[in-house]
Amino acid sequence: MNKSSILKKTSQVGLLTLLSRGLGLIREYLLGRYLGAGMLSDAFFAAYKIPNFLRKIFAEGALSSSFVPTIVAIIKGKKNAKELTSRLMTLSFIAFEGTLIVLCLLMYLLADWVVYFAAPGFSPEKAAFTISLLRIMTPFVIFISSSALLAGAMQSINHFFVPAFGPVLLNIIFVGGLLLGIAYNLPVEYLCYAVLLGGLVNFLLHILVYWRFGFKFSPIDREAVNNFKQLLTKFFPIMFGMSIMEINLWVDTSFASYLADGSLSIVRYASRFVGIPLGVFAVAFATILLPHFSRINAYAPKRLSFYLYEATKFIFWVMAPITIILAFDAGQIFRTLFLSSKFPLDKVLQAQSVLIAFTLGLFFYSINKILLNIYYSKQDTRIPTVTSIISAIINLILSPTLMYIFKATGIGLATTISAIIQTGLLFYFLRTRHNFELFKLPALKFLKQYCWQLTIFMPLFWGIHWSVKQLIINFMPLSTNFLLHGVGYWLWDLPVMGCMFLVIYLTRKRFGLRIYFLD
Repeated sequence: MNKSSILKKTSQVGLLTLLSRGLGLIREYLLGRYLGAGMLSDAFFAAYKIPNFLRKIFAEGALSSSFVPTIVAIIKGKKNAKELTSRLMTLSFIAFEGTLIVLCLLMYLLADWVVYFAAPGFSPEKAAFTISLLRIMTPFVIFISSSALLAGAMQSINHFFVPAFGPVLLNIIFVGGLLLGIAYNLPVEYLCYAVLLGGLVNFLLHILVYWRFGFKFSPIDREAVNNFKQLLTKFFPIMFGMSIMEINLWVDTSFASYLADGSLSIVRYASRFVGIPLGVFAVAFATILLPHFSRINAYAPKRLSFYLYEATKFIFWVMAPITIILAFDAGQIFRTLFLSSKFPLDKVLQAQSVLIAFTLGLFFYSINKILLNIYYSKQDTRIPTVTSIISAIINLILSPTLMYIFKATGIGLATTISAIIQTGLLFYFLRTRHNFELFKLPALKFLKQYCWQLTIFMPLFWGIHWSVKQLIINFMPLSTNFLLHGVGYWLWDLPVMGCMFLVIYLTRKRFGLRIYFLD
């Protein structure tokens, strides 16, 4: 793929992810209205995080990052590429899904132990309710992991639409379940069944498209077994490296279970809002670059240094203003969308500070996705695994320490600090172990020019933002509550921020900013 194709496919996946995150925003709003921030929400989120955690670490991230480079290496230059892929898929399904079925059965039978591990601070009453919800949602991970395997085959031939549409479909069904639950005052168990239905429908969509692309499930031969062994040597190290965010979130919510009712929910809500820009741009960009990096490493490995430098610039260019905006609007997000009798003002203020703590690490969460893919394209799984272990240990140590001082906000700070340290380690080992050129002086020049651009335009748009608020207060007094403290706030705030991004984009060359993926 050339850079135009990369940007086009990133835009395609990004738009679908944006749609998914938009639906996710509606989902979070409805969850806040339906569950609030208390014992009920804590129990649901603790139960939901267990299959969702397995989905993230065992399915989506690890399978894509190990499966795609393996298939690309296997089928390179071969005419029977789909037949080779189909044989590998058969064996992968038997091995991975068979293992997951056994794992889910154990999780169902030992649900009380699983819940204790996920939320050790829960009271017996809260834990018992969580166990009943977990048992309903346990099969969800089987459907999602099957979809991830099928998506890996599609991504290897540069088809990204259906894998990116899957989360949209999941959110549509999730939101539908929430609307029914709110309309008919249904118990939370019905929402669990909606989650399960979403996983099933998503799997059916993937398998239909998989067949349509000419893939199938072919008999296993010796070559398929050898290819599968090659896949396994990468999968387990990658599983840990690609899932560090989910592992840290597991640690975060586990520690939050010791705090007051609603704290676990607040940590989860805050992490979801950080996940919106992370998924819409960084994950989409990394997904598109993975097969491209694998091909570049095969034909011109020295070019990877250049691609990493430009990808880093591009991610920083996008994420810097988003970080500022998200921190600026953190309070308004929870005040306008969540404030209610189930989500009182003290919870809103707590959620605001937790979101800001997570937001400070947005660039580092994003660039780590690219850095890990660089390592995996070079068939290096050892360094990502080691750095991920170090990052997880740091988070495990810092979370209780900072939580003691800052409560739930300390949990977010610990995650951010661990991500920063992992970024530094990944760059360091690329330079020392893989002889990457990091372009330090050009990077510092880019940073200086971009900071100068932001220094000029950010105060300007804050001034515009303040002026609009004053106009509403002085000339639209009857609509003040809706436009400043309700959902109507976003009717004018988002266009103002959109204009800011447009001005930053249009004036970038005047500040000497050159970005390969844009120019």
